[in-house]
Amino acid sequence: MKRTLALTFSFILMVTVVLSACSKKEETGNTKQTPAPSQSGEQTPPTTDDGMKDGKYDPVITVTTVTEKKPTVKYTNGDSLENNPWTRAYEKEFGIKLKYLWEVDLAQYKQKMNLTIASGDLPDFFKVDQEQFKQLRDADLIEDMTDVYNKSASDRVKAVMADAGDLVMKSATFDGKLMGIPYTYPTREAADMIWIRSDWLKKLNLPEPKTMQDVLAIAEAFTTKDPDGNNKNDTFGLALDKDFSAFNGFLNSFHAYKGIWLKDANGQLVYSTIQPQMKQALGVLQEMFKKGQIDPEFGSKAFDKVGEDIASGKIGMLYNPFWAPMYPLQTSADKNKNAEWKFYPLASIDAEPAKFQAELGVNPSFGYWVVKKGSKHPEAMLKMLDYYLSINESIDPKVISEMSIGADGSEIWPMNAILASKSFGNSDQWLRIADGLKTGDTSKLSAGDKSVLEKVQGALKGDRTLWGWDKVYGENGSLGQANEYRKNDQFQINAFYGAAVSASVDKGPTLSKLELEMITKIIMGKASINDFDKFVSDWKKFGGDEVTQQINEWAANNK
Repeated sequence: MKRTLALTFSFILMVTVVLSACSKKEETGNTKQTPAPSQSGEQTPPTTDDGMKDGKYDPVITVTTVTEKKPTVKYTNGDSLENNPWTRAYEKEFGIKLKYLWEVDLAQYKQKMNLTIASGDLPDFFKVDQEQFKQLRDADLIEDMTDVYNKSASDRVKAVMADAGDLVMKSATFDGKLMGIPYTYPTREAADMIWIRSDWLKKLNLPEPKTMQDVLAIAEAFTTKDPDGNNKNDTFGLALDKDFSAFNGFLNSFHAYKGIWLKDANGQLVYSTIQPQMKQALGVLQEMFKKGQIDPEFGSKAFDKVGEDIASGKIGMLYNPFWAPMYPLQTSADKNKNAEWKFYPLASIDAEPAKFQAELGVNPSFGYWVVKKGSKHPEAMLKMLDYYLSINESIDPKVISEMSIGADGSEIWPMNAILASKSFGNSDQWLRIADGLKTGDTSKLSAGDKSVLEKVQGALKGDRTLWGWDKVYGENGSLGQANEYRKNDQFQINAFYGAAVSASVDKGPTLSKLELEMITKIIMGKASINDFDKFVSDWKKFGGDEVTQQINEWAANNK
C-alpha cells in the first residue's frame, strides 16, 4: 500500500511541478544563470548564523548528501549531478557547495543507505524511512534539530510543516527533541469521493445521493435498468479491482477502515480491519456482488483493466480521489461524447459524518530529512529547503524555465537536493484558479496557474480532450470537494506512525495475505459473512495479538 501511495504521489508531484512550468515558452538567456530568491516570492532575510554574511556563507562551505537517480533528468551543456542550475543556485545565493557521496537507482536507495549507516560514513544531510530514522536515533548518529529549526527555519518552511498538522512534527520529536525534518506529503488531499455517471442518473431520473442508502440504490439501478440503453444486462454499479485500490471510500462510509490503527474507547490502539464496522461493510458488498452490481471477474483485474471497463461504459460508479477525471475518467469522456461524471462527498450509513482514512502526512518512502551528528552547518539543509519552496511558488516564468522545466521541455526541478510538499497545494491552486475564472482577474496567478486556467477554458469551449481539467480545476471542480474535506477536518488518520514493530516484520506478510483472502472471499460469496469472525480469531492467533501489544507499547512511549 505504501508503495502504491509513493508512486501515486510522485506522479502528482511531478504533474504539479510540470504545470508550474507550462507557461508560454520565453527566451531565458544564459542557461547557467540562477534566479535570486527575491524573484521567487518571499525574500529570504539575512541571518546571523556563524560564518554568514547577508544570508550567505563566507567563505563558501561544502555540504555533503546522497540521492537516487532521476530517470527524467537529462544533463546538457556540461551539467552534471554536482554542477547544474540547482547546485549553482545553492552556491550563488547561500555559499553552499553541494557534494554527493553517492547516487544509486531508486530501488537500491534503501539498501545503500543501510550500508552507509552501518559504515558510519554519513553525509551531512539525507533522507531516511521510518526504520532508518529509528536506527539513527537509537545510535545517536543524528543532530537534535530543535534549536536549529526554531532559529533558522524560514516562515515559509514553518508554514508548510504547520499545515501538515501537529502529528507530523510530533512524529519527528522524541523526548522533546526534534530529530528530523518531516518530508511532508499530501496524503489527506488524496481523500476519496464518489464519482458517478451523472448522465445515467439523469436518464434513469434518479436523485443525487445524499446518504449511503441513496448510493446503494443508484448502484442497483445502474445494474438493472439498462442505463446505457443497449438492451443488454452488461453494466455494473460499482468499480472494484483485485488489489482494492478503489475501495477505502466505500468502507469509510460505514466508518470502517482498512489497514490502519484506531484509538478505542479505552485509549488503546486497535487494528481497523478486524472491527465490527468492517464486517457490516463487507456484508453489503457481498450482497451487491450477489446481485450482479460488481463485476464477477474483479478478483483477477488490476485497476488499469477496471479503467478499461470504465472507458467502455460498463461501470457507473467509482471511489477515487480528486484526480480521477485525469485518469481513468478522461478515457470515458474520450470514448463517449455523452459520458458525464460528477463527484459527490462520501456519504454516511448513519447520522455520523463519514471520515476518509489517511496516513500520516509524510512521504511514504522517505519520511524524514536528517542531519549527521556533528555536522558543522545543520541549518544549511533548511536554507536549501526554503529555496525549493520559493521556486515552487514562483510567479516568474523566467525562474520557472530556469529551475523547473527548460525551454526545450527538459526537467530541471528534480535536480534539487531537498524538498517537501504542501499538504494541500493542489487545493490552494484550485482556489486561485476558481477565483480567476469567477472574477476574470488573473494578476495573482502564477505561470503554472495560468497554464491550468487555459486548459480549463479550453474544456469550457468544447475541447473534449481537456474535459478532465475542468472537472478537477474548474469552478465546480473536484478539488473544491478536497478543500471541503480539509475545512471540515474530515479525516481518520492512522494512529500508528512509527517504525514497524518486530512482530509486524515477522508476521506482517502472513497477516496481510490472510486479510486480502478474507475480503475477497467474503465479497465473492466464497465465504460466509460470519467467517469474518473466524478471520478475526485467526488474525489474532497468527500474530495479530503480538503486533497489537507492541503497537500499544510504542503508543505508551510516544504520548
